[in-house]
Amino acid sequence: MSRRRRRNKHDKYGIYEIPNYNITGKRKKRKKKSVTVKGVFKIIAFVICIIGLAYAVYYGVKYSIKKEAVILYDEGDYQGAIDLFNEALKPQLPLLTTFDNDIRLYLADCYVNIEEYELAVYEYEKIRFWSEENNVSISRSENVAKGLMYYKRNDYKQALPILQSAYEEGYGDLVLYVGSCYGQLGDLDNMQLYYNVFLQKHEMNSFMYAQYAAISLNEGNLEQALEYIENGKEAKDQSNIKEILFDEIVYYEKIKDYNTAFEKAELFMESYPLDQDGKKEYDLLYTRQKITEK
Repeated sequence: MSRRRRRNKHDKYGIYEIPNYNITGKRKKRKKKSVTVKGVFKIIAFVICIIGLAYAVYYGVKYSIKKEAVILYDEGDYQGAIDLFNEALKPQLPLLTTFDNDIRLYLADCYVNIEEYELAVYEYEKIRFWSEENNVSISRSENVAKGLMYYKRNDYKQALPILQSAYEEGYGDLVLYVGSCYGQLGDLDNMQLYYNVFLQKHEMNSFMYAQYAAISLNEGNLEQALEYIENGKEAKDQSNIKEILFDEIVYYEKIKDYNTAFEKAELFMESYPLDQDGKKEYDLLYTRQKITEK
């Protein structure tokens, strides 16, 4: 009795029983498509579209933030504007350098208005670095910020030529700073010359009262110093009231009324807790005030 041949369960049609059938025979390979110039251009176009879309999104976000910051800038809220302008500079993209430089111009002016002159100079340096043109106006604004930076550092010798040059180029608001530099360097004649220019169109302000009071204190003319201090406290312009209040502390210290001087120093530190000169006076007068009480 012949044995029945078991059919492979996967062999539906019995092809495995055909003589010389090669199960391992190679299938016909498909030809690979060759890379064409058209295909490359399609890939490049796709990438450009993605980049363009990303730039459009980022620009829209940056523009919206800048618009809000400019509103705060126009309202005089410089610190709030600074926060938003810095946010609008993120991220910094190569193709948007002109837009970013416009933001930095606002940012630098904000720093000048809050007397952070070093930060203003830093922003102007960035603008010049990324700008393709040598903008004279930006260079002048940078010089003004530099001059005010040196002035704030009490480096009047460095500040004077920069501020005087800027004043002569049309920055009329610097006239008092130029006069003050002369006064701080001991040239009272030139100081009065520039102050007189200011007084032709304006009345005495807190800046001038503070300067005259400081000079009178240095010269020992205490009665005149007190008169400048009192007038400065009553002036309409109070932009330099801090300096006047400090001069008041020095006045009472010079007449050796340490109790009153200490009281003035306490009030000064409440208003200006980060002022280093005020802190030194406070610490000194604290000791002297205790001695006076005994």
